[in-house]
Amino acid sequence: MFKPNANPFPVLEEQSELRRLTQRPQRHRLLHGYPLAAAMPRVEPGDRSSQGLLHFQPDRGLLVGVLPHPFCNPTVTGCGFCTFPHETFNRGGAVGVMDHVVKELEQKREADPSLAGRPVAGLYFGGGTANLSPADSFRTLCRALANTFDLSTAEVTLEGVPAAFLNRTPLLADILREELPARHFRLSMGIQTFDEARLQQMGRLGFGTATTFRDVVRLGHARGFTVSGDLLFNLPGQPLTVMRDDIGQAIELGLDHLGLYHLVMFAGLGTEWSRDPALVASLPTNPVAAQHWLELRSLLHEQGFYQTTLTNFERREFLGQDRRFVYEERSFQPDRYDMIGLGPTGISFAGSGQTAVKVINPDSASAYVEAVNQGGAACWNRAFTYAPRDLRVLHLTRSLSALRIDRPRYQGFFGTDPRDDFPREFAALEQEGLILVSDGAIEPTCLGMFYADSIAALLSWKQVLGLRNQHSAVGSPTASHANSNSRSHM
Repeated sequence: MFKPNANPFPVLEEQSELRRLTQRPQRHRLLHGYPLAAAMPRVEPGDRSSQGLLHFQPDRGLLVGVLPHPFCNPTVTGCGFCTFPHETFNRGGAVGVMDHVVKELEQKREADPSLAGRPVAGLYFGGGTANLSPADSFRTLCRALANTFDLSTAEVTLEGVPAAFLNRTPLLADILREELPARHFRLSMGIQTFDEARLQQMGRLGFGTATTFRDVVRLGHARGFTVSGDLLFNLPGQPLTVMRDDIGQAIELGLDHLGLYHLVMFAGLGTEWSRDPALVASLPTNPVAAQHWLELRSLLHEQGFYQTTLTNFERREFLGQDRRFVYEERSFQPDRYDMIGLGPTGISFAGSGQTAVKVINPDSASAYVEAVNQGGAACWNRAFTYAPRDLRVLHLTRSLSALRIDRPRYQGFFGTDPRDDFPREFAALEQEGLILVSDGAIEPTCLGMFYADSIAALLSWKQVLGLRNQHSAVGSPTASHANSNSRSHM
């Protein structure tokens, strides 16, 4: 994939690191933002010294992400591939956690009265299984959110497993409309694949098949919602013909929005599938996987979809319309939007000029409940304050997720040009054909989109090494450093 070094700029160290990175598994950690949890210093939940870290400025936009609970119920742990924190579903546990999500919201409102009536641009019920929430608890949570924020201009998304959109009484989609006075509603379901043998391998047949997926689209459209679905590609031993067929069937369903994710799997990752040497051995190499990405991306463009972010595509008729998916797009603008994250693993971010803070709540249900019960607004257990260089890395990696680093916008915010701030890194990336540089922007090439994890890792490389030396942080305890890119990634 690499071109000879025709540029005399001395970037051999950066090129060597980049080539190391592109030979490793390409992950989706870029979507979580710099720095990742592994690079963030720990704090004790309720630590009074961290209570005042977050200040949400009224002149900035606001997004709210809610993870109602961490529970799921596939017949194969984590569907074989999932790296999200998850626990075995039980209704009582979900009710208990959701009661504490409401309590966390109340604590934040008491600590910062300016949040009351604050306009919200996007509200996202996520975590992969939000629609497994018990209906009464979900209604209570929706009411608490509606009583706290101004949702009149908000886009609201409910994420979940397909069958749970259909087999609940009452339907959570109807609770959304009844309780939230929002501008627009969306449903987002994890399809993964239409191949029933593969769904069985994932333990997801109980979550639905093609008929279920179609019924979710019809349910959403009948209520005026837009509907999105997520697909995985580059599954173990999966032929390109099956990947193309999955996309064809997804389009035929009438989905408005499609998320396309390359499978992340390698020995030592800690997922069920990653423990099976035969499955790991049947994964495509990075060059082959990248070629699959290029072909599938082209197919979506041919079928009337346009790309909005690294992993997301929408039908062309939504281009420039207010019904397009905006939550993710705006989450990639840390110079304009803050984030309140509620629930287990909730991520909050607050910026002010040339400073910003990011905090993350505990992952497990029990640790989260304990943290909320300690009282106060600070139930997080990881916190990071951005230095000027960190904020530049954040801006670049967030913009990369949105496919375009706007050079005049960056210069207007920081007073410098990104190529002046990261000259060696951008020179190496350009020489290797992973970015295109113009007077107005720095953009990933189509190949660079597949290797975006490596691009972000190179931009944050030296900064993360410094953070890890400072905080003695390490990568995921279940991941092999030889395979994971964790050494230098965000």
